Amino acid sequence: MKTKRLIFRLFLLIAIAALVEWFVYAKNDAQTNVMVEQPQAHQAAPTLQVTHTLTQDDLELKLAVTNFTFSLENMGKENKQGEGHVHLYLDGKKIAKVFEASYVLKDIPSGKHEITVELAHNNHESYGVSERFNIEVKP
Repeated sequence: MKTKRLIFRLFLLIAIAALVEWFVYAKNDAQTNVMVEQPQAHQAAPTLQVTHTLTQDDLELKLAVTNFTFSLENMGKENKQGEGHVHLYLDGKKIAKVFEASYVLKDIPSGKHEITVELAHNNHESYGVSERFNIEVKP
C-alpha cells in the first residue's frame, strides 16, 4: 500500500511541476515582446588601397581605406562593421598590427619578400580585403 501511495505522490508531484512549467512557458510566450531590428541601411564593404616606397631596408606604407576606421581602443572587443586594424605580413608571417593610415616597416632583411596588408575586425578576423605585393631589399 505504501508503494502505491508513494508512486501516486511522485506522479502528482511530476504532474504539478509539468503544469507549473507549462503555465510559466505559456505566460512568457504570451508576454514576450519581440524586438525586431530594423535592417540598417546597407553599409558598404571596406576597401583598401596600398601605396609603398622602399628606401634601402625600410618600407613606407600608405593605406587608403574607405568605409573603415582604425581602432586601437576596440582591438579584441566586440566587432563593429567598418572598424578594426590592419595585419601586416612579411613572407606569410604576421609581423605587425597597424592602427593608422601610414606605417614604416624598418630593417627588412635583404632579399625578395612578399608583403600582405589585410584589413581585420576588432577580434582579428579578416574582412577578406587585402593587398599583396613583392619587394626586393638589396644587400
